[in-house]
Amino acid sequence: MKYSIHILTTHKYADRQKAVLNTWLKGRDNYIFYTDKKLDVGNQEVVCENDTYFSNGFKNLAELNRINFYNLHENVDWMLFCDDDTFVNLPKLELLLPTLDTSKVYGHILTWAVDRTLLYCSGGAGYLVSSKLLKKFGPPSFKYLNTSLYADVCVGLWCRENSILVENVPGFHSQPPKVYNLNEIEISNSITFHYIKTLDEQAELARICNL
Repeated sequence: MKYSIHILTTHKYADRQKAVLNTWLKGRDNYIFYTDKKLDVGNQEVVCENDTYFSNGFKNLAELNRINFYNLHENVDWMLFCDDDTFVNLPKLELLLPTLDTSKVYGHILTWAVDRTLLYCSGGAGYLVSSKLLKKFGPPSFKYLNTSLYADVCVGLWCRENSILVENVPGFHSQPPKVYNLNEIEISNSITFHYIKTLDEQAELARICNL
């Protein structure tokens, strides 16, 4: 089961990029940091020159459109989208992928405060989109940014418009382990955690997960 990893970032957070490369991404090459200014830190692709926080939604949609335009999904089954402060337990992710339905989007489900009927996957916790879905429906339109500046909400709107089911994965977390009061065994059986911002925090989770 082949997959690629697409990490939202900015040139302002080179330290986070280095932390990821030195922990859970160490030795991997199936990833891209999509960003606003190229740094000499791993694999990078500039998708937007705006480096403000509110450019994140545009960047994520631009990356999905870039993948589709250049057919970068041709040789993978799944694409994981996450942030530069996400920790990912890749061995657990790799065990999960063969069990998933390629007609669905997976992650940590949230409801949109503006419209409680809209379910979407937390971008920080990471979410999975299959190459099959992207080929069938095409990437989310930039028009969704007129409704919300948040990329994960825009992907949720794309799912609803195309009747794509979103499904919760218990191992995806939108917060750090301490928020859930998890022990080390529970942490090691998890797949993602958000707001893991420093090298020490990433390294500690990597240690617990034996990465």
